[in-house]
Amino acid sequence: MLVWLIPFIILAVVITAVTAKLIVRTRAPEGGWFTDLTRSAGSLTLIGTMFAVMLAFVILFALQSFQRAREGSSIEGVAVTEMNSVAKILPEPAGDRLRGDLICYGRSVVHDEWPAMRDDRVSGRTEAWVDRLNSDFASTSPTDAKQEAAFSQWLDQEAQRRDGRRERLAEASPTLPAPLWIALGVGAGVTLTYMVVQADPREHKLIQALPIACVSALVTAGLLLVFFLDNPYAGDHGSVSPAEMSRTLERIDTGVQAPCTPVGLPL
Repeated sequence: MLVWLIPFIILAVVITAVTAKLIVRTRAPEGGWFTDLTRSAGSLTLIGTMFAVMLAFVILFALQSFQRAREGSSIEGVAVTEMNSVAKILPEPAGDRLRGDLICYGRSVVHDEWPAMRDDRVSGRTEAWVDRLNSDFASTSPTDAKQEAAFSQWLDQEAQRRDGRRERLAEASPTLPAPLWIALGVGAGVTLTYMVVQADPREHKLIQALPIACVSALVTAGLLLVFFLDNPYAGDHGSVSPAEMSRTLERIDTGVQAPCTPVGLPL
């Protein structure tokens, strides 16, 4: 969803809701269809409160998913930086080979896996570089105590990289199940429909239109916010971007010949 569309979507829903209420207003009897206005207002308050609580819970849930996506990408980027530092200690030529693999891994994450996540896919190119990293590291043999310590530290940072990537990929799929979206849709529809049938021709058109315009705008904005948070890699302004991995590449992509193109394709 493009961010610039949000105001137009909200405006369209507001116009539709206001138009519906004004049309119903022309057909409603004097005083409206509800004979007990106090009970009618109390029912609307109950319905609105229940929907607001449900929407707030869903927004919080979606926000936590969005934060996990951001944290996973950050953990992964930091781990790759640390692995590059460790590789400098490992014996040559294995150390330079691992540094080159890390650069290619980072390039493939930025240029191939990130776009793939928008379609809920995993990059085969990135998977190939993970396999190559593991293979090249397995062929490395430390020769002194310092290199043995670096060998152990690489395993720790590799676990961090793996966990960060796993968390990042896990959030590529929408986390909100379809029944929850249905419940939100029903709640929004019931709330706005109840406000529409409260139309009363005795009141001024503006007084009738203003409350439903405000509520429909807030309901629509809340649902769009949930949709945005549930799709953290959509590529819109504010979405989770490969910024941390890009910064990592700026730090590590120096002093070694990477065996890949600038977009992570093997040479």
